[in-house]
Amino acid sequence: MCSKWYIMANQSPPDKKSRSRWQKLRRRLITMLIVIALTVLLVPVGLGIGTTVLLLYAACEESPYTPADLGLPYEDITLQARAGGAFRAYYVPGVEPANGAAIIIAPTTAHGRGARLHLVDLYARHGYAVITYESRRCADMGPLSLGYKETDEIGDVLAYLLTRAEIDPDRIGLTGFSSAGAASIMATARFPQISAVIAEGGYDDFAEGSIRLGTGGFLESVYKWSVVISYRVMAGESIHKLSPLDVIGEIYPRPILLIYGSKETTLEGAHRQQAAAGDHAELWVVEGAGHGSYWTVAEAEYKQRVIAFFDAALLQ
Repeated sequence: MCSKWYIMANQSPPDKKSRSRWQKLRRRLITMLIVIALTVLLVPVGLGIGTTVLLLYAACEESPYTPADLGLPYEDITLQARAGGAFRAYYVPGVEPANGAAIIIAPTTAHGRGARLHLVDLYARHGYAVITYESRRCADMGPLSLGYKETDEIGDVLAYLLTRAEIDPDRIGLTGFSSAGAASIMATARFPQISAVIAEGGYDDFAEGSIRLGTGGFLESVYKWSVVISYRVMAGESIHKLSPLDVIGEIYPRPILLIYGSKETTLEGAHRQQAAAGDHAELWVVEGAGHGSYWTVAEAEYKQRVIAFFDAALLQ
């Protein structure tokens, strides 16, 4: 009898057992939900950080070619950077008859100084002195900033050209493609000594138009937030400074030529820039061209348009 009562006294009532099982199940469910929520958050956060690392720390894309490979005379020079460090450049005097004007070709993302020699050849053979230089990545000057800090290097090149006796300080033009196109707009707004600019395929506002995951909704917002924060940490600047749209109006009345392909995702931003710049800005949309294929799709017209633009802006 005593044994029976002892066993009964130590048995939990049925409702107590049910509560205990429910509490364990609830803890497991809560743990699972926390894991799922963290996973959902960490994926777009990780993608945002990864995107920023790939963009800012891209490997240098050096070219083995020099202007001599195109039969052009040139000087191999090194310029001191106001931000610290130094970067290499090719200076090509205009082929006779030189016209006293110069064109700066800004490097795209992590490209080296020999990446756009076809443009060097085009401008030099039309009498322009040309200077093309390496990106921050190739010069080991830290991460890219996708256009904002790169305007400092444009300023360094401009300062160098102003020391050369054969260059007319009122006849200096600038051109750049993609992120360098955006940098060219921002630099022209900053430096009044730049008399004309050609910007190809650049963004109008990076934070607003170029950060996309493609999912929309909450995940898209988390991804964008991650890119904004990681850019601040890695570049040391606000990503909202990457906005040619905000400053393009300051270039007036100096002429601007915007070149974009009809298949580019940034074409809408090109129209916004043209509208903000005023009547001195021209937009040429290359039918059938994607990002960077303007020369390939319409080589003859490309050459005619860019030379005519700089001739009108710098030689008259």
